[in-house]
Amino acid sequence: MKRIVCALAILAVFGAAAYAAEERASSVQLIDKAKEFDGKLVTYKGELVTAILNRGEYSWAHVNDGSNTIGVWCETSALAPVKFVGDFKHKGDIVEVIGTFHRACYLHGGELDIHADAIVIKETGHDVRQWISFRKLILALALLLLSSYIITRFINRM
Repeated sequence: MKRIVCALAILAVFGAAAYAAEERASSVQLIDKAKEFDGKLVTYKGELVTAILNRGEYSWAHVNDGSNTIGVWCETSALAPVKFVGDFKHKGDIVEVIGTFHRACYLHGGELDIHADAIVIKETGHDVRQWISFRKLILALALLLLSSYIITRFINRM
């Protein structure tokens, strides 16, 4: 029993120390200081954008923090709770990625990426409604009629 308690205490101490070493980073910091962050545990937060690319047990996700988008390699099951991926019609889920940063990943052709240990959804995304401006619609119709008139007049002169 003493050994189990000691083992749990050691795990708790070293586990806390490992996550205490993680650094919160923006995409600009990760790109500009890639050598410094290479191989380190980082926390990166942003909107999940484009499509999730499933590759069997693992998937690619792309996370944009407003400045740049960084590829995230993670277990497919980590993305199961995702409801929205950002595109023209949707605001993607805001996620926090905790993982190892690679400035030139040897597994992925030298690409800059994060190998995620955990992905936490901070905010659920939503549909984006696109409204058509009545003024723009009227202007477009007026320009269509004007251009049709000009083309007709030009053709008749030939």
